[in-house]
Amino acid sequence: MEKLKLKHGRDYFSPSQLKKLTVSLGAFNSYLNKARYSSSAMDLGTLVHTLFLERDKFDERYFILDDSDIIKEIGGARPTSTKKYSEWKDIQTQLAEGRELISNSLLETAEGIYDRACMLGVIDSFFTDGEAEKTIRGEVTDFDTPFDALAIIDYDAPFNSVDLKTTSKPLDKFKWDADTFGYDIQARLTQAMNGKEFIFVVVQTVEPYDIGVFTTSEYFLDRGKDKINKALANYEFYEDNYSSQILSFEL
Repeated sequence: MEKLKLKHGRDYFSPSQLKKLTVSLGAFNSYLNKARYSSSAMDLGTLVHTLFLERDKFDERYFILDDSDIIKEIGGARPTSTKKYSEWKDIQTQLAEGRELISNSLLETAEGIYDRACMLGVIDSFFTDGEAEKTIRGEVTDFDTPFDALAIIDYDAPFNSVDLKTTSKPLDKFKWDADTFGYDIQARLTQAMNGKEFIFVVVQTVEPYDIGVFTTSEYFLDRGKDKINKALANYEFYEDNYSSQILSFEL
């Protein structure tokens, strides 16, 4: 079967692209052109990923913003809104030399999660003897149409691919998020590329800071395959500068 010709300015499909393609061509194009944004939850998630996967790179990525002394010195109800605080923060930003500023409280939360993972044996069991943030790419032929794919594995262990997720929800809600956010696509595509078992390690970022390990069933992986085939079918109608489509529903 002839390999799919890609026409969207990338020479591969990633899990994130395929997730958007299952929704619509409009959602896909919006994803390709959308600027990325940050939030406090995303900042904590990124910090946890660094501590779990690439702890040795913490100092080159982060600068701890300890504002306890300046806040005490300024006093008042809103010390962080003052000119003096703003000037102090500008100096800290210069000292950071391009590193991301993080608060002590954010670091304490992330370190607490990491320490708990160490105590429970999660780090030793799932994040040792492998390679962090490994990019793999190649042609996949497990689906209706062969195509070139790219995936980033959080931790490529000898016998499995491990993906680290963070959530503020109870862990028993993760199976619903896995469907909604297309994690089955991510697992199935990665497995098609390297043939390894796919495992999610899910970390709760609010109390009680539970940690769960989710293996992927045949049903879960088959659902991911069905979604990828749906994405490929939608892409069949893709044309340059195509940003929308009429959707048809039955109630």
